Amino acid sequence: MSQDSEIVESLTRGPLIGTLVGLVLYGVTFLQAFFYFQTYVDDRMGLKLFVALLVILETVHAALSVLVIDYYLITHYGQAQVLLSATWVFAVMCIIAFLIDFVAYLFFTWRIWAFTKKMWIVIFMISIAVSRTTISIVTSVRSVLSATWNSDLSQSRRLLLAGDALFLAGDFFSACIMAYYLEKSRSGLGRTHTLINRVLIFVVATGSWM
Repeated sequence: MSQDSEIVESLTRGPLIGTLVGLVLYGVTFLQAFFYFQTYVDDRMGLKLFVALLVILETVHAALSVLVIDYYLITHYGQAQVLLSATWVFAVMCIIAFLIDFVAYLFFTWRIWAFTKKMWIVIFMISIAVSRTTISIVTSVRSVLSATWNSDLSQSRRLLLAGDALFLAGDFFSACIMAYYLEKSRSGLGRTHTLINRVLIFVVATGSWM
C-alpha cells in the first residue's frame, strides 16, 4: 500500500462510518416525525411547524453529508491532497447541523420555561445557544477559507475550544436545571417517585445528546 493510499484510508474511514451511522439515525428521526404527525393530530400548529422544520433541516443535512462523501471518495478518489482542505459543501453541512442543535436547544429552553417560569434561566440558555451557534458557524466558514485543516486548526483552536466549552456548559446546565425542579416536585407518593425517576433519566439522556 502506497503512502497516499494510507493517508486516504486514515482520513476517510471515520467520516464514511459517521455518515452511514448518521443516515441510520436520520431514518429513525423521520420515522419518529411520521408517528408524531399520525398520533398527535390535535397538537398546536406551532409544534407541528417546529417538527417539520427539524425534519427539513435533517433531510438537508443528510443529503449534504452524502455529497461530501461523494466529493472526497468518488469524484476525487485516491487524491490525498484534496482531503487536506474543506469545501463549501462541508461547511454548509456543518452549519445546518449547528442550526439543528440551535432549534432543538430553543425547544428544550421552552420546555424548561414552561416548567420553571424563571426568566433568568431562559435568558441564560438563549445566550448560550446563540453564542455557541455563532462560534460554530464562524469556525465552519473559516475552515473553508483556510488552505488546509492544519492551518485552520492552528488559527481557530481557541474558538473551537470555546465552542466545545459552551456546548458542554449549556447541555449540563439545562439537564441539571430540569433535574433539580423535577426533584423538587416530588409529592411523597411512591408512584409519583417512580414517574419522576423515569423523567429524570429522560431529561439527563436528552440533555447529554443535544
